[in-house]
Amino acid sequence: MIEKQILSLLKGNTTIALVTIIDKNGSAPRLPGSKMVVEKDGTLHGTIGGGLLEFTAQTKAREVARGAAPVLTEFDMRAGGANGDADMICGGIQIVLIERLTPDMAPMFTRALACSAKGGRGTWIIDITDPQHPGRDFIDLTKNLPARDDIDFAAIIRSRTTRIIRTGKKALVIDPLPKSGTVVLFGGGHVSLHVAELAASIDFDVIVCDDRKEFADKQRFPMATATLTIDVANAFADIEQTEDLYLLIITRGHSHDQEILAQALRTPARYIGMIGSRRKRDIIYHNLKKQGFTNADFARVHCPVGIPIGSETPREIAVSIIAELIAARSGNM
Repeated sequence: MIEKQILSLLKGNTTIALVTIIDKNGSAPRLPGSKMVVEKDGTLHGTIGGGLLEFTAQTKAREVARGAAPVLTEFDMRAGGANGDADMICGGIQIVLIERLTPDMAPMFTRALACSAKGGRGTWIIDITDPQHPGRDFIDLTKNLPARDDIDFAAIIRSRTTRIIRTGKKALVIDPLPKSGTVVLFGGGHVSLHVAELAASIDFDVIVCDDRKEFADKQRFPMATATLTIDVANAFADIEQTEDLYLLIITRGHSHDQEILAQALRTPARYIGMIGSRRKRDIIYHNLKKQGFTNADFARVHCPVGIPIGSETPREIAVSIIAELIAARSGNM
């Protein structure tokens, strides 16, 4: 999450500019909610798609970080569009907000990161009625929804998409926390090590579970939020079961895989993947049918796990798995 970088800069008493794509029409490099931070010297963190759009936004953002008024601007990337530049020909229009963030705003970002860390659901609400004086607030929607007639917070929870809403004379940007999700790796072997590295690099939280202490070890998995030595028969004892879980079953044996899959199918997890051949899968499914599981249950499982790219090495297999997790997180599966 770019909020981590923002909080670090704000705590360091650094004033910055935040560039956010808040709406788009047609084809564009990045979706609404994409963000980029620009420091006073032009240093970039994150990206809104690169190219001329990003360069132009960076230039404006540097001025905002140095004290210029915030900017709400439109980038027309249609050939011959309003921007009139042949290098911006993606075919769409993006609306971009450039705000100044100051060190006194650090507590808001602390609240947002705390909400994300506990797997909660929250949203930024940015009042852009006067674009040169935007007002930003963070609301944690995990437990109680605020009573407001102008905002449907239940809809925010369902969609988690950044958008502009207009209510009365106000224009508000609804910018929910991103769908980060938690990858739970059952098994701490070679493939899991590479999966954990890649998953953490694209903003998944990572939990590693193994019945062997030396494989569920923080030194082995420094990128993990938690490492748990588990009893395979009760694998979810210390894991909060939510729909934002991405479960990967990569243990050292078929019997362990079968035991954990049976437990995983009883959770509301968004994604369940199990490593192995089709023959292994069919044997495990046959055994689990005797326990009452059905084909509808098995339809939730991705096995063999990962997209078919001809991967062979542990690192290549991890790439194929991560590609599938990205598709699942974005809703493209």
